Amino acid sequence: MLKKVLIGLFALLGIGITGLITYSYFYLQRGPESLAELRQRAEQTALDRGRMIITLSRGQFLDKEAEVHPDVTAPFPGFRAPDFAFEDLEGKVWRLSELRGKPVLLNFWATWCPPCRKEIPDLQAFHEQYGDRIVLLGINWGEDPEDVKEFLERYGATYTNLLDKDGKFFVKYQLTGLPTSYWIDEEGIIRGMWLGAMSLEDMVEGFRKTTRALEDLPGPSSLESESKGE
Repeated sequence: MLKKVLIGLFALLGIGITGLITYSYFYLQRGPESLAELRQRAEQTALDRGRMIITLSRGQFLDKEAEVHPDVTAPFPGFRAPDFAFEDLEGKVWRLSELRGKPVLLNFWATWCPPCRKEIPDLQAFHEQYGDRIVLLGINWGEDPEDVKEFLERYGATYTNLLDKDGKFFVKYQLTGLPTSYWIDEEGIIRGMWLGAMSLEDMVEGFRKTTRALEDLPGPSSLESESKGE
């Protein structure tokens, strides 16, 4: 008799627990998503799309009229660029968020990277021709400042270079190779990204597609032709 009573009690207890689990799953877990959950989902979507971008091509750009997500921070086109605070070679601190109002070309690189060395003359030419309208920032990956300074002097590079001394932002920007570059608009939104070495024409065309910063200027080839004709 006692055995039957115990079996009955355990059965009722099991039914009660199952009911609580079912209720919590179908009712307690179905409330509206919080902003944090929505952002997390959007960031995961951005991550998945970003991996596809890098896998399928060297670069992708969002048109200047394309829909963006300024309330979500993620290192992919259409989202707000992760902020940073890095020192340049003179010790001045640069914050990406303080550059709003001007487009930014962000270039992650290292001295030991052959494609990085290849594109430095084009980056310098871009800086000389368009530096009054667009901020060009190089970000070096964890190398000694004196070595970086000597390297840039040898290549004649005068544009601003910052030091990611511990490499944290190479992780935060989820880089898969060097060099990697980002076209960022006046509002701090990533409009394009590129894996590999760029030409001057690539840099200019990227900004023509994604911002209006260069709309009233001739392309780099026209400028070169004009300088040769003088």
